[in-house]
Amino acid sequence: MIMVLAGTKEGREIAEKLSSLNFPVIASTATDYGGKLLEGKARARTGPLNRNSLECFIREKNVELVIDATHPFAREISLNAIEACKNTKVKLIRYEREDSREYFFPNLIKVKTFDEAVAEARKHERIFLTIGSRNLDKFAILKKQGKHIIARVLPTSDVLKKCEDLGFLPGEIIAMEGPFSLQLNYCMFKDYRAGVVVTKDSGPGGGVMEKLRAAAKLNIPVILVERPVVDYPLVVRSMEEILEEIRKGVSVQDL
Repeated sequence: MIMVLAGTKEGREIAEKLSSLNFPVIASTATDYGGKLLEGKARARTGPLNRNSLECFIREKNVELVIDATHPFAREISLNAIEACKNTKVKLIRYEREDSREYFFPNLIKVKTFDEAVAEARKHERIFLTIGSRNLDKFAILKKQGKHIIARVLPTSDVLKKCEDLGFLPGEIIAMEGPFSLQLNYCMFKDYRAGVVVTKDSGPGGGVMEKLRAAAKLNIPVILVERPVVDYPLVVRSMEEILEEIRKGVSVQDL
């Protein structure tokens, strides 16, 4: 059995591809929404997993390979996967998106943490957040300091409730699913009169390049939170590499 930690579009595509090739595969997503996106494409389980529950699942399902295709900022689940696979002696592959470290854009401010991003954002009056909902609370304090903040987030009920609980008004929330084109980013940044854009390095697949280019056209500074560093045992960047690793060391007796 192959387990795909599918917290991204790429993760779902990997699970779907392996399923289409008749590999015994199950995808794991933290949310019901992620599971619904896999309906009819690949077998899936939903709900968060800590290290212990991941270990139990690996043992119960006789998993021989785990493919970590979670979001670049989902550091906790990646660390849990490393430990769980180490304890169960199961091979772990990390599918890694390209990052943006090699790209240069004017007015690009790179920071290591979201706390550093807040400190930089505080220097501006109109702040456009494209960081998702997980770290919104760190920026909400700036609203109390009189800063105007726009939060672009997923259009799900739990995310919208979180925004409301943090004090965001309807006019301060853009509930849309990305990634977004350069033109749409450009229009949003311009129409909302963004003074600074805050994003995270989710890589080209996460739409970061379109944000950077749109901001550059408007001469708007961008605060970019760099990816957390995780010491993965094996990293691949393509479906071909995944299939090669499967051929090296995964039993196909269930095919």
